[in-house]
Amino acid sequence: MGDVLPRDGSFSENPFACVLFGLWRTEATGQLTIETGEAEKLLHLQSGDVVVERKGLSLKDFLGALAKKRVLTSEQVRQCARTARSDGISLLKAVGELGYLSPLPLWNLLESFYARRLFPLFDREDGNWTFDPGDGLPVRERIGLIPGQELILQGIRQMQNPAVFERFLPEHRAPIRVCAPAYMHKIAWEPHERYALQVVGSVPNLKSFFEAAELSPKEARKILFGFFALGILSPAESRSQSPGRPGSAPESNCRALESLNEKCAFLYRYVTKEIGPLGRTIVARAIEEIKPGLGTLFQKTTLLPDGHIEADPALRPDSGHFPDEMLAAMIRGYEEILLAEVQAVRKTLGVRHESALVQALEKVG
Repeated sequence: MGDVLPRDGSFSENPFACVLFGLWRTEATGQLTIETGEAEKLLHLQSGDVVVERKGLSLKDFLGALAKKRVLTSEQVRQCARTARSDGISLLKAVGELGYLSPLPLWNLLESFYARRLFPLFDREDGNWTFDPGDGLPVRERIGLIPGQELILQGIRQMQNPAVFERFLPEHRAPIRVCAPAYMHKIAWEPHERYALQVVGSVPNLKSFFEAAELSPKEARKILFGFFALGILSPAESRSQSPGRPGSAPESNCRALESLNEKCAFLYRYVTKEIGPLGRTIVARAIEEIKPGLGTLFQKTTLLPDGHIEADPALRPDSGHFPDEMLAAMIRGYEEILLAEVQAVRKTLGVRHESALVQALEKVG
């Protein structure tokens, strides 16, 4: 799919997952009209997220689904209907008035119910769509808001139509391009998806991926399609920029990032050698204390067993993967982590050890 999402099209050209991704990435607000030969479906978006609207939701069906899942009993559903009629309130409010469910689980179930009704669209190979930008629905007509990237991931994870995967994934022997876009850290990957992301970033094509990955072909194709829909995986020939040249800014930034991480690992070895296992606690505490001020890229930061720092398993330094601005932000974050660790050494071991460590760090990386 191109960098700019058109205002209309067909699912044979852009699958539903890619359409939603384009709208989420551009933080689009407006109405998405979907025609599949059945009833026309309207979706409203607010800054790229999908609005759960009153008119598009049958609360009667929702309560029926809760009864089917045994969240509510049939008698409780009937009591909600009686209370709604007698008090002139909605069925949703009646659930809370009667004390059957507190707001948090009730809204989680409501948004999940709404999302599941959209899941069949992810498997569609036919149908047309049109997006009309606008001001969005008035607040009083909204019941909830489903984050766009969460809906995309949920929808792809339940897909059952392999024809969609085969139509849009690169040919198995064709060179592939894997990138880490600036929004990568916002995506809540499952463990097996993180694993697949690491594998696909290290192979030249999908054939090699299938041979290397410890995943069934069916699940592997679904995960790869998710990478494609989210703009992470594409054929190599679609690269919009030439690969980084030796000495180019991206490659230089990657070397700087790797150097900082080696310094962090050296400091860790120094501290644990001096004071034993307590050293790990001191370094880990220094990282945790500074983490809130490092920005969203570093909120999943962990201290690895060998002292290296991992900002996020999905973000691996590679000059062909990261935009320059993201690399620069990561370098600043690693510099602050290293400084915090050095200050922790001074507080724990004293100025003499700090001076010796700083001199040694200048020779590392």
